[in-house]
Amino acid sequence: MRGRPARPTRVEALEASETQAALLRLIPAAVIVRRLDGTVLWWNEGAQDLYGWSAEAALGRRTHRLLNTGFEEGTIHTQQAELETEGNWEGRLRHLTATGRTVTVLSRQVVYRPVHGSEDDVEVLEVNTDITAVRAAEVSLALNEQRFRAQFTQSAVGQAVRGLDGSLIAVNNAFARIIGRHPEELVGRLVEPDLMHPSDVPLVHQQIAGLFSGDAGYYTHETRLRHAEGHWVDVEATVSLVRDAEDRPEHLIVVAVDISQRRLAEQARDHAAAALAERNIALEEANRLKLDIIGMLGHEISNPLAAILGHADELAADLHDDSPAAQAAAVIARQARRLDEIVGEALAMVSIDAGSFSANRRPVSLRAALGKAVESFSDRPVPILGPDATVLFNPGHLQQAVVNLLSNAAKYAGGAASIRVEPAGDRVYIRVEDHGPGVPGEFRSRLFDRLSRAERDAASVRGTGLGLYIVRSLARANHGDVRHEPHPTGGSVFIVECERA
Repeated sequence: MRGRPARPTRVEALEASETQAALLRLIPAAVIVRRLDGTVLWWNEGAQDLYGWSAEAALGRRTHRLLNTGFEEGTIHTQQAELETEGNWEGRLRHLTATGRTVTVLSRQVVYRPVHGSEDDVEVLEVNTDITAVRAAEVSLALNEQRFRAQFTQSAVGQAVRGLDGSLIAVNNAFARIIGRHPEELVGRLVEPDLMHPSDVPLVHQQIAGLFSGDAGYYTHETRLRHAEGHWVDVEATVSLVRDAEDRPEHLIVVAVDISQRRLAEQARDHAAAALAERNIALEEANRLKLDIIGMLGHEISNPLAAILGHADELAADLHDDSPAAQAAAVIARQARRLDEIVGEALAMVSIDAGSFSANRRPVSLRAALGKAVESFSDRPVPILGPDATVLFNPGHLQQAVVNLLSNAAKYAGGAASIRVEPAGDRVYIRVEDHGPGVPGEFRSRLFDRLSRAERDAASVRGTGLGLYIVRSLARANHGDVRHEPHPTGGSVFIVECERA
């Protein structure tokens, strides 16, 4: 019989042990030699760096207690049983460091018997590699994957993952509903030609080429997808490219929204806009015809009206003031002047609305112009207060504006109380004041609107509602404006703003 191999001498065993220890010290991982019950026999510098405990602090202590060991799979008992039966164990452990930080390690443990020990001496060589960062990345990746799947599945917006070959890899319920199908019917189908309208395909290929070449990170376009019932569905799709770790295109993410109702609303809007445009053209033509007729009638009425006024004045001059014939002639003249005023306002309105209203401005002396306006309107004198000033205004426009304000004061306030000139820098203000009942508060915002009259005066005062509208148009055509303010002692003040010459 062959004899048993000779046991190494103690010196040889010590030398071998020291050599092994020197090699273990060079390993960057944490290396621990312990008994089966966990008692630490040896602790390298890698263990000290990882756990923060020096070898002196760790020796003689049990690793499970010192490091507060936690198992991702199994327990300390299953680990112990596997070491005893298999002679090795591998798994992930959670350890608590001296600073209170939890680290995750990949632990590889092997049972061995020291060469210098007895047959009953059993030790465990434990090599722990720090994988905390790797584990955190795995957890984060898994969490992100869970979030993506939850968002993808539950999203109310249609989403699909499209392969580079054009096939659908994954489809959520919202996307499938857009085209009247179930997700499982769509997985594996080609987007074109199975689903996309043929005329949209060339543009889509161009845009995908832009994603591949890095011209853009995503694009948005409107396209049409075939519904399960055969009709086309308008969708707005945003497509982005996903690349792998080496920056190579991997697949496309498609987010789609059904815009069929929006398209119908847009079409209805366009039809309504077209109909409205046609209606506006018809209204403009009708308005133009109305203005032409009013203008024609105004000019045709002016000639006989001038004859009526002239003959009425001649007739009144030859009659006794108290005779019935003289009174009739006075009524004819008064009504003719009223008609002449209405014709003048109508013609002015036609010019304003037709856009043919313009002002040839020149320097005008205010006191002389105001005196002429007062004289032409009434025999009753109206005091003109304030200094003289020269303004840039069309003389005829200034005359008509002041006469309209005097007429307005005569109708509603018993006549103007005064006209005041107030120069202020490069502007001059003409203030026509009266002591009448004033303008009702609820009517002031519409005071200068066309054909606008206060309900309070509509039944008792004759008028067209054009006078103040014309005054404002005349003032603005001459680079000025007009406004109203209540008189401090009662009544109204109409202020015409002019540019100083």
